[in-house]
Amino acid sequence: MIISMMKMNSILLKLSSGLIALLLISCSITPGMDMDTYSDNNGEYVRIDERKVYVEKIDLNFIKEQTTKKDAYKIGIGDGLSITVWGLPDIFPITSVGTNQSLRIVNTDGTVYFPYAGPVTAVGKTQVELREDLTKKLSIFFNEPQLDVSIINFESQRVYILGEVLQPQKLSITETPLSLADALGLVKGLNNSTSNASEVFIIRQSTVSNKERILQIDLSSPASFLIAGEFYLEPQDIIYVDSSGTARWNRVISQFFPFSSFLNSIDNLTN
Repeated sequence: MIISMMKMNSILLKLSSGLIALLLISCSITPGMDMDTYSDNNGEYVRIDERKVYVEKIDLNFIKEQTTKKDAYKIGIGDGLSITVWGLPDIFPITSVGTNQSLRIVNTDGTVYFPYAGPVTAVGKTQVELREDLTKKLSIFFNEPQLDVSIINFESQRVYILGEVLQPQKLSITETPLSLADALGLVKGLNNSTSNASEVFIIRQSTVSNKERILQIDLSSPASFLIAGEFYLEPQDIIYVDSSGTARWNRVISQFFPFSSFLNSIDNLTN
């Protein structure tokens, strides 16, 4: 009798443990269970991998507060440059812009080679700054050299558009600022059958710290696209359009962390 009672207690203990585990699993997949309380009227905190990440709402106030001045394009590794020197055809033959003769790729060490100037640091500089550096170096050998620098291939700065859009892909950022509305237009817009237009997210690496920023915009109304037209994307931004009828978006966003490893994986998939 005592043995039977011990077996019964053991069985009940196992059943209880299994029930508790099942309840925990149910809680873990219940939409919104991770959600922390709103911090203010313009955003909220969510928990991702035991961390609290602040989600910022993109609205009219956000657009007003962001800087309206867009910095000039900074040259990066892999960009293709065309450098033309005028008035010295015997030494620097002028070829058509974009041909193999004129195209120079920025090396992995951040430099670009040019005759008489040698390796010149190009990464992080604008076209104007690189032209000024080349002019100074060529001035050692030539009187008042006249030259021009053009970016032919924009390869170093990209944004990634994933989720419920018609053509998920990576887009290059060029000299012309790329707005969210422009980017969505380039991928043929949201998938009307499967997308949740109210949950469009931008995951961004912070420029002031090694942390990620998560931005959210509601594109369920036509007027919201006016806001999207004023929101400009930055290099390495990930735009994710959630699908309708899925779990809370904070569970979807957790797929993107850690940010750097996820960025490398999607870059490899799209190459």
